[in-house]
Amino acid sequence: MPSDISDERLERVVRRAVRAELRRLAGRLFWTVVALVGIYAGFGLVALGFNAAGWSVVTTAFVVLGIALIGQGIRTLLLKW
Repeated sequence: MPSDISDERLERVVRRAVRAELRRLAGRLFWTVVALVGIYAGFGLVALGFNAAGWSVVTTAFVVLGIALIGQGIRTLLLKW
């Protein structure tokens, strides 16, 4: 039929769509890795703060920063997926 899309044009459209999906997946995977590193570092900071000998401004800052990193990591995971 004359209204059918040619094979070459259809192939270009499919290639473009596949490339766009792969680019989006790569972005999601990148931000997932960044979020997981942040969550891991956040748990490390919280553990470091709780395992300190005494509470001071520094240990409190470690715990607060760790909780913030964990929260941002979870937020990033939820927004990207």
